[in-house]
Amino acid sequence: MNTTAFCFVIIALLVCMLAYRVAEQSRRDKELQQAYQAYQDSLKTLKANPTNADLKQSTLMLGRQYSNLTRENKGTTVYDEMALMNDINAATAAAMVATQPAISQGSKQSVEDRLQSLKGLRDKGLIDDQEYNTRRMKILEEI
Repeated sequence: MNTTAFCFVIIALLVCMLAYRVAEQSRRDKELQQAYQAYQDSLKTLKANPTNADLKQSTLMLGRQYSNLTRENKGTTVYDEMALMNDINAATAAAMVATQPAISQGSKQSVEDRLQSLKGLRDKGLIDDQEYNTRRMKILEEI
């Protein structure tokens, strides 16, 4: 094989590798954009229906998928989780404001019922262990 032919083969291989990398990056960008849009759409839907626990869970899962893609499928970090919860809390803020007066007037639920409801929220993944423990202590302090 002469030197010219060898150079053409090397150039052809480099062009193929470059084309593959460009196509792969384009695919990743499209996947990331789709995940971002799905998460944003879910946040909008959640804002319109802030008391829907299933929608809240779905939004969290979509946010985790988007976050994972931003980190090249290496998982989500604690900071990502905090950012997602901030987004979700902002979207559901209207529900929190609407229920605040009922809470301040005193709950008619028994302590046992309130603790059971709180446990249900944690089991569904709607609150984390730290928030569960904080709220649990507040309920128990009322006894």
